[in-house]
Amino acid sequence: MNKRFAWLLTCVLLAVTVGCDKHTVIKKEVKLYNFDSYSEGNIRAQSQGSGLNGQLLNQLQLAFGEKNIPLTHHTHAEDGRGNISYQYFIRGNPQQYVKLHVFTNEKERIERIQNWYGDQKRVETPTSRTLIYGHNRVALIYTSSGKNKGQYETQVHEIFNSLIDRMDF
Repeated sequence: MNKRFAWLLTCVLLAVTVGCDKHTVIKKEVKLYNFDSYSEGNIRAQSQGSGLNGQLLNQLQLAFGEKNIPLTHHTHAEDGRGNISYQYFIRGNPQQYVKLHVFTNEKERIERIQNWYGDQKRVETPTSRTLIYGHNRVALIYTSSGKNKGQYETQVHEIFNSLIDRMDF
């Protein structure tokens, strides 16, 4: 009786395992068919250091690190049209942050940045200041607010101009 029970249990476990594997394989095939795997791979490569975006992100972090200004709280978002944005707080302060927007082409960058920030390179209100640097399909943005508005303006200006000069985008 125990042998029958053990054999039955083994068969049930094997069937469940095979069924789970089959379900996993089907999910992967659907992702390949829908190009989801391709998109996920591109986003992962762009945000983890592969390709142009990763190189630019690494250079951005190194440049700020060389000036003893740590970038923290990294986030990124993609808009579904191939454009991707990255954001870092400066020294963990949400009132001081930089954004890197990588667009599919220069025309898209110009249109989107004008839509978001207007056509100025510097946007200032009583409580905030935003500096906008654009080159080809990349926009680098520094925003600061509160009592330390503009605290890192000089360093950010140097870093952004240096990145634009060094990077080929």
